[in-house]
Amino acid sequence: MTKILSQWGLGPALAKISHKCTSFKMRNGGSGEYIGAIRMTDSFLLYLLADFLFMQHGQLHTLLYDVAKEAGARFLFNTEVTGADPIEGTVTLRGGDVVKADVIVAADGHDSIMRPLVTGEEESVDELPGQRYLSLAFQVPTDALREDEELASLTDPLVWYLWVGDGYIFHGNLVVGEQDFTVNLVSKYYSPLNEGDDQWQHRAFDEFQLDYSKFEPRILKLLKLAKNVAGRVYHTWPTVDSIVCENSRIVLVGEAGHPLVPGSRHSTALSIEDAQTLGRLFSHIQHKSQLPQFLNAYEEIRQPRVSATQEYEQRQFGMFSAPAGPPMIQRDAMMRAALAYEDWEHMDEDTFKMVWGNELALMGHDAGEQVDDWWTQWRSFFEGKERARQRDSIQIPVLQPASYD
Repeated sequence: MTKILSQWGLGPALAKISHKCTSFKMRNGGSGEYIGAIRMTDSFLLYLLADFLFMQHGQLHTLLYDVAKEAGARFLFNTEVTGADPIEGTVTLRGGDVVKADVIVAADGHDSIMRPLVTGEEESVDELPGQRYLSLAFQVPTDALREDEELASLTDPLVWYLWVGDGYIFHGNLVVGEQDFTVNLVSKYYSPLNEGDDQWQHRAFDEFQLDYSKFEPRILKLLKLAKNVAGRVYHTWPTVDSIVCENSRIVLVGEAGHPLVPGSRHSTALSIEDAQTLGRLFSHIQHKSQLPQFLNAYEEIRQPRVSATQEYEQRQFGMFSAPAGPPMIQRDAMMRAALAYEDWEHMDEDTFKMVWGNELALMGHDAGEQVDDWWTQWRSFFEGKERARQRDSIQIPVLQPASYD
C-alpha cells in the first residue's frame, strides 16, 4: 500500500502522519509468554520497495479525502444512498434525488447495499457460532504505560506488539507523536446480537461481554487504562464471485467487493490496489463504449488477487486465534521455532516459506504492473477498434446534383 501511495506522490504527506515499524514482538495472549520477534531489515524493505509504516486510519482517510477534493471530486455529506438501478446507471438518494453516471463505483464498505445488485443475489449473513467477529479500538496514554513497570516495555515507537490468544488477536503500537498507544482487538463473537452492535459506536467493554479470563495481566491493565473505546460486531459475508454487474454499470471496490476479517492487515491495501487498478485502466479509455471491456479487465485482474488474499487472511486469523489446548500449544511451538531467527536472512528454506512465503507474495504485489501487463497485451486491439470507430463516425457530405428547369 505504501508503495502505491508513494507512486501517487504522497510520500512527503505520509511522512507527516506515520513512522516506521522495524520489528514485531509476539506473545501468547493468555499466558503472556514471549513467542518471538521479527525484524524488518533494510534488505527486507528493499525487496518490498516500500517501508512498513504505522499510521492511523483516520489520518489516512483525511489525506486521501484532501487529495481527491483537490483533484475535483465532489462530496455530498449526510446523503444516504437508498438504491441504484444497474440498467440505467442511476443512484437514488434519501431525499429522492437521482444521480446518473456512466459507471457507479460502489465503495460502500463491508455491509455494502450495492453488492446484491452486482451479484444478483439477496445476501444473508452467516449466523453460525463463531462466524461473527468483534472489533474493538481504543487508546492508552503513553504516560500511563511509562508509569507501570510491566507496561513500560511497550513504549518503543518502532515496535508492533502482538498477543495471539484463544479466539482473538490483540495488537498495539505508539501513534505519531508518541502521546498514545493505539490498540485493536479482533475476536470471534459468540454472544447474541443487540440492536446497534453492528454499528461503530463508543461503548464500554462490558457491553461486548468479553471473557477476561482469556487475557494475560498486561492486556487486562491496558483495558483498564483505555480511553476512546469504540467497537462493532461484523457479520461474515459470503465471498463475492463477481465485482462488476452484468450491465457493466456498477463496479465494487474496497470492502464492498472483498469483505475480509475485520482488522486484516491487507484490507486497506486491497482497497488502495483497487483504486490503482481502476484508475490506471480508465486512463486508457478513449470512448465510453469501451467501459464494459475495461470493467471486465478490472475484474479479471483483481479477482484472483482478492480471492487469494481472502483465503490467506482467513487462514492466518484461524492460526493466530487457535483455541486453548493442543492447537495453541502446537501454534506457539511452530511460531517460536520460526521466529527464533528474527530476520529472514538467517532462515532455512522451509522456515522462510512458512513465515514469509505467502506474506511476501502478498506484500510484493504490484497492482500497476498488473495493469501494464494487461495493456501491453490488449493495446493494439483497443487502439485498432478506436480508429475504426472514428473512421466510421466521420460524416462525409454528399453533394446533391443541381436540378434545372
